[in-house]
Amino acid sequence: MAAKKEGLPADARATLTEADPVERADENTAIPGPPGETLGNSSSKRNFLKLALLAGAGSALAIALPRAVDASANAIASTSSTTSSSTAQSTLRLSRVFRFLDPNTGAPQISGFQDTPPTGTTDLEVRMKHFTEIENFTFLGYVLSHELGGTTHLPIHTLVGLKVPDTEFQNLVNLAQTDTLSDEALGDTLLDIGINWEHFVASNNTLLIPGNPLKITDTAMQAKIDSLDLITEALVKEVNYRSRNRL
Repeated sequence: MAAKKEGLPADARATLTEADPVERADENTAIPGPPGETLGNSSSKRNFLKLALLAGAGSALAIALPRAVDASANAIASTSSTTSSSTAQSTLRLSRVFRFLDPNTGAPQISGFQDTPPTGTTDLEVRMKHFTEIENFTFLGYVLSHELGGTTHLPIHTLVGLKVPDTEFQNLVNLAQTDTLSDEALGDTLLDIGINWEHFVASNNTLLIPGNPLKITDTAMQAKIDSLDLITEALVKEVNYRSRNRL
């Protein structure tokens, strides 16, 4: 699974070093540093990522931000793993990811990412809706992590034991398992990884497999896409975990 979008930097090497999985020191280099202060905690990187997202993902902002701000409108019954069973949502909703309130704690949560393909009349439409959902999923998690505002550097529980199919990204996950991140740094890391996931998907539209448009014929690239998928979902689960335990 995965995706891309014009206007955003498409750095294939998301770096999971920093107080958690992935973060790039600048646009393409990972510079190691002390725990919790590695790849992308600098204000310049955060500003760059925020400006890049605003410049290249206007449509996602227009659709996702109102939902992120009005969590009560999206409150649903769910399990602790954020799988929803019912919800009342706007008829304008195109994406299957959303923000809601945990029924047990009242904590804001981001829904789980759907592994099944979205609906569409053509393979390309299905794939495009897929990478739009990746963008919305990433951005909603990014917003929530910044809202949490915790400054204490904490481990990323959801990366422990995570296995991904690509060797490069597995090495980064292994390094990140010993790191710690503040809530803001977690959000910046999520944004970095999620945008890479989106870009990897969208840049390979021409290689989609007819009848199975979420997969491509290049198996090595597909392994990277699947790895970015797993890491992004793990980071969103960490955001949800911190949100539930912050109350």
